[in-house]
Amino acid sequence: MKPQGHVLASAGLGALFWARSRDPRTMLLSLGFGVLVDLDHLLDYWYSEKRICFDAREFMATRYWRKSGRIFILFHGFEYLPLLFLLWQGLKGRRWAMAATSAMASHVLADHFVNDLKPLGYFVLYRLAHRFRASEIIDRPKSDRREVERLAIRRLAERGELPLLRRLLHVFV
Repeated sequence: MKPQGHVLASAGLGALFWARSRDPRTMLLSLGFGVLVDLDHLLDYWYSEKRICFDAREFMATRYWRKSGRIFILFHGFEYLPLLFLLWQGLKGRRWAMAATSAMASHVLADHFVNDLKPLGYFVLYRLAHRFRASEIIDRPKSDRREVERLAIRRLAERGELPLLRRLLHVFV
């Protein structure tokens, strides 16, 4: 999912937790855990570039794994969810634990359904077992089909033949 989709989902969850708890910090916590998970993409990007650098266009294309042949995304893991919940429950209580865990879960679940990884691809232990090799983690038929769909949607949008709803989905997904 694109960053703006994660921001919207996290802001929505944060608004729910804020409304329920009357504590605006739960909104910030939700945004933090729902969006900042993507910082791990910097590690993948730097690995593919073999140095610490930043090119916004290249980074936002999110296909640097093609160059390196590896997908690490170390913060994207379903295994972290129970640990995150227990940590925050111990530190701040159930309300904070729910806000942090829900936001991170929504992020990982959204990526799981939108991106082209195999069904277990969002488990760090699965990626580790496959030595983070993109060729073993990516679901090729799904990936190829989605690439064709993305190109078709882009062409329709450029010609103005795409309904507004699909344009919005293209922006956020």
